[in-house]
Amino acid sequence: MTRRPSGRAVRERARDRRPGAGAVLLLGVVLAIPSGLVRATPSPGAQSSPPPPASGVGTPAVATTTTLGAVATPSNPDCLYSRDALDRANELMHNRYRLGSFPAVTLPANLSWTENPLHDDNWRFQLHSLRFTLDLFTAARETGNMAYRDRALAIIRDWIQDNPRHGSPTVWSWNDHATAFRAIVLSCTAVMTGMTTWLRSALLVHGATLADPGFYVKVGNHALNQSMGLLEVGRVVGRSDWMSLAGTRINTLLAGSVDTQGVTNEQAIFYELYNYGRYTRAQARMVTLGLTPGSAFTRLSLMPSFLAQATLPNGRYEMLGDTNDGQATSIPGTDAEFAATRGASGTRPTRLISRYSAGYLFVRSGWGVNRPAIDETFMAVKYGRGATIHGHADGMELTLAAYGSRLLVDPGMYSYTPSAYRTFFRGRSAHNVVTVDGKAWTFSAPSKLLSYRAGDRFVDIRMQTAGYSGVTHTRRITYSRAMNFILVEDRLSSAAIHTYRQLWHLPPDARPAVSGTTLWTQRTKGNVVIRQLAGRPAIRIVTGRTSPVQGWYAPSYGHKVAAPVEEAVLHGSSVRYLTLILPGAGFRYAVVSGLRLTSTGYVVTVRIGSHAERITVSGSSIWMATLS
Repeated sequence: MTRRPSGRAVRERARDRRPGAGAVLLLGVVLAIPSGLVRATPSPGAQSSPPPPASGVGTPAVATTTTLGAVATPSNPDCLYSRDALDRANELMHNRYRLGSFPAVTLPANLSWTENPLHDDNWRFQLHSLRFTLDLFTAARETGNMAYRDRALAIIRDWIQDNPRHGSPTVWSWNDHATAFRAIVLSCTAVMTGMTTWLRSALLVHGATLADPGFYVKVGNHALNQSMGLLEVGRVVGRSDWMSLAGTRINTLLAGSVDTQGVTNEQAIFYELYNYGRYTRAQARMVTLGLTPGSAFTRLSLMPSFLAQATLPNGRYEMLGDTNDGQATSIPGTDAEFAATRGASGTRPTRLISRYSAGYLFVRSGWGVNRPAIDETFMAVKYGRGATIHGHADGMELTLAAYGSRLLVDPGMYSYTPSAYRTFFRGRSAHNVVTVDGKAWTFSAPSKLLSYRAGDRFVDIRMQTAGYSGVTHTRRITYSRAMNFILVEDRLSSAAIHTYRQLWHLPPDARPAVSGTTLWTQRTKGNVVIRQLAGRPAIRIVTGRTSPVQGWYAPSYGHKVAAPVEEAVLHGSSVRYLTLILPGAGFRYAVVSGLRLTSTGYVVTVRIGSHAERITVSGSSIWMATLS
């Protein structure tokens, strides 16, 4: 019987399963979509041979059962790691560790495996996954210099000796996800260099651990990678029962993780991409190893379409959930190819409005038919279940992009390491919503869809949440497809008096200006006007505040920059906002007239240049009339 982890390890594992923790796997990894990892090749100017291996990691004390020779070429693409493998391998020969996208750090020749020089949980995960050693094997195979291979084996052997299954020096040694990837590394090592007594022993411990139902996390990409690790271990040690268990888990997991519209349950655009790549690879490995992928694998073909719809006109992903400001991935032969390349290749998608039952609405003005693709307007709305896995407290959020720029932004993910900033980036105040001073947001609170209508003239959506205890918030978003403006009505009601803040997060270079209740940005191209039509809230701009944290944007992992946020502040028990949002290449001026607020909606006329529309909303109904 496998002994249970210590209380400390259980607490650490529980913390690692918190929403958002799952991504401690990804920084700097080559993501295969879907044909496999790009094989690492020597960089120009790289050393043709390394210096002698660094000393201090020790010499294997157990006799091997095979004689080591050249490093074999693996069939599993998971046995390759970095695109710049030779450069990284040469650094490792000097005890310089460049893990994922983190900067290189010098570590002791003989690791204690408690090192954490960058004070980052992701970095510790990367260290204990041992995936960086795959670059050494690649270097040995490509140069013929077996000093790289010996260095990799010495590091792996040192980890095994210093990190027993129980009583290891850190909870990260047997972190659920690090264990999954390390199992793959050990399996790759057996294939590339031959099985040894000590390696087989380590593989059996990893296989038994991954097969343990108490260790299996059952949800998200952690569970998928655990099963992929178990599959590979079972293959190299000849345990068909482990392979069968892994296949069953993968089939069950996919059916519960990707819905019939092809949307993952991880609530982040990046993790849609990541899961697409990993499940595609899992399917290929199952087929190769004689296992049958379940019927739910047909849903994978729908995932690129979702990614295309979640791609901005400038070819970058919308930053919903744990998603950085990154270039979208071109997936050849799918809608995602056209979206990622901004129409340079691929077939033009036809859908301008896409609504997903998982809680996403994407609306765009076009795909570059009547104007350059980059100049199209894009709007995203998030609703549905509360935050889970890689989701944020973004229910009822609106984001906007046009003319090549993000206009109303989701600030991104920042980091997985617990801190005041991680709390902020996942929290309610980092999103384009209304917050309530002095009240804590309930992360599990859903944002219910009340009504949705779309036609030739408009797209209209109504949502409601009670994420702040004792406060009901109803938001209605109406987009004029002809005149390219948005009306947002927020109603918040409570038995108590509160201070409410309607937030609009702007990109770092927005240069906002305010006059009265109107804000506008001042970029060369790609701007937005935000005009308050009701309630006369007090307007202020917050940028780069540290206590409480507000006004930040995270373009990449661990990197944040100050960015302006508009706060429109109202006080009372029940308040109401009506906000006009105008995207444009430059400043757009609108004449608003005939505004009348009713108990169930409003009537207003908006004129921009020579065109005007009268909008009438009442309950779930909406009428839009063109006046000129």
